[in-house]
Amino acid sequence: MSSGAAPSVLTSHLDGLAAIMESHFRFEERRLLGALATLDLEADPRELLGPL
Repeated sequence: MSSGAAPSVLTSHLDGLAAIMESHFRFEERRLLGALATLDLEADPRELLGPL
């Protein structure tokens, strides 16, 4: 399937989508770290779960 759009147009749309997704994931990371901070864990959540 082909959209017929120029590669530069497609690249622009993909860049916009990537920016939206990155912003969303940063928001989710902050929310998760906030919730994890309230738990009585014996280790840093980042050590248990990897980089968030």
